[in-house]
Amino acid sequence: MLNRTKTAASDALDARRAIGAELRDQLREIPQSPIEWNHFDAGVALGGGSTVDLRLVHMSRVLCTAPARSAELRALWNECVITGAFALRLAPRIGGDPHASAMAGLLHRLGDLLTIRAIGAVEYALRIRLDGASKAELCVEHGNVQLERAVRAWQVPARAAATAAEWRRLSDFPGVAADATAVYLARLFALELISPEFCAPGVLEHAAEEAGVVPAALDDVRRDGSVRELLGGLLSITTP
Repeated sequence: MLNRTKTAASDALDARRAIGAELRDQLREIPQSPIEWNHFDAGVALGGGSTVDLRLVHMSRVLCTAPARSAELRALWNECVITGAFALRLAPRIGGDPHASAMAGLLHRLGDLLTIRAIGAVEYALRIRLDGASKAELCVEHGNVQLERAVRAWQVPARAAATAAEWRRLSDFPGVAADATAVYLARLFALELISPEFCAPGVLEHAAEEAGVVPAALDDVRRDGSVRELLGGLLSITTP
């Protein structure tokens, strides 16, 4: 039993080293975005309803095609879209910019998406599979850099790009603290909607209280059924 455990750990480490050695080359190429971000109307794209904006469909096809990782990438992209939709609705209630907050929510896991996409390509080429812990480590190592490279290459407006990259700690900067708060709470809303079984009761309310957000703002957003319709539209999309 002990030997099997050691062998599994050794195999996982070998896979981590092999993929890590090839990953940097795979990550050099940033895919072209199908969205012109300077002309992106978040209100139109994330307004809700079961018909998904074609730009989001095209973006999913760019980001979510990777051998053996497509389903995982689609789930993560759907989370990003729903986070953006909730941020659009929450931001004006707490003094944030709805357009910048929605765009930041849409892109807040972009670095992880690009990293996992590259991992899938390397796994396929090397015929090996990375364990979950090693994948998470590589996302931590490369995710922020990939996000920053992508938003720069895609010419994402500065306020949205900065919030997407630093939403966890932008409360340190009062000028855009409301945008960061909108993205942070919107992500909790998204997780509550998509994976309620993994959400501890009261987490969202506690986070909102710490951020100084009144409960009425949360209630208003929860009552908006258009985000649920948007999620239904996203789940109906298949990516080749």
